[in-house]
Amino acid sequence: MNVRYGIIGLGSIANKFADAVNREKELDLVAVAARDQARADEFARKNKAARAYGKYASIIADPDVDIIYIGVTHNFHYDIVKECLANHRAVLCEKPLVLTKKEAEELADLAKKNNTLLMEAMWTRCMPAYLKAQEWVRSGKIGAVQLIDANFCFLGTYDPESRWYNPKLAGGSLFDLGVYPIEFSTGITGENPVSVSGVAKIAPTGVDEAAAVGMTFPGGALASFSCGFTTEAMDEAIIYGTKGKIVLENCFGPMKAELFEGRDKRVGKFEEKVPNGFIYEARHCASLFREGKQQSNLIPLEDTITCAGVFDILRKQWGLI
Repeated sequence: MNVRYGIIGLGSIANKFADAVNREKELDLVAVAARDQARADEFARKNKAARAYGKYASIIADPDVDIIYIGVTHNFHYDIVKECLANHRAVLCEKPLVLTKKEAEELADLAKKNNTLLMEAMWTRCMPAYLKAQEWVRSGKIGAVQLIDANFCFLGTYDPESRWYNPKLAGGSLFDLGVYPIEFSTGITGENPVSVSGVAKIAPTGVDEAAAVGMTFPGGALASFSCGFTTEAMDEAIIYGTKGKIVLENCFGPMKAELFEGRDKRVGKFEEKVPNGFIYEARHCASLFREGKQQSNLIPLEDTITCAGVFDILRKQWGLI
């Protein structure tokens, strides 16, 4: 059975997701929706979608759509996801799912109440290289995890109206970039952090444009990460254990992972290159739908809720809430 996707929000990330769906023989892109009909028509033509809607309500009501992928800016996630779930529509929503722990808990409860699939599109967690790193950790290849080091930074242009800097669009490096190393770390440790602290550089618009964060976990692991729009940084994500380390090319979409014994003796390598890493999350969500699941085993809603809780803690420390 082919699983039929619809898309709400037709920006650049939606184009990447549409491309991923169209690469998969068992997935179909059947409908797209924007608030502007002309934009929806153009996106549908470019990405070979059968139908284009100028209202979100129309795609939510479309019985030929199995899963709705939501690719709008962060500030709109909660309301649109809630409307989808209220109408018993399966949802794959771009990260971060929402901006606060309270919102995450409410949506998780609604999905459970309505027996409806809800998954955060944290594509990192579906990447084969990341799953291999998890396997190496859980099989004890590097001993007990002691430290996780992951960064996601780039040099952007300050524009107060952009989604990075505009608080009305839920701008800020924590929401846009920090979500990756947070969920990278919780997925590796399999634990929720017991303490979180960080510092941030606040832009004139009142959002964090750069941050450095530390987390501690019950099993003794520490995690540190930086995120920001103010400089380029090394992308490598490294997991250090008592016996060795694992090096991934980044914490957001790794296609390569290397296993080291001690400091630098490489004893394992995994690499799988694909033109679009979104295919893995699209496949995974589709398999969950076929199986009648309510949530993902790779990106459980508990981890999504935990990440939103980390947002709350840090933003309170920084005086943003």
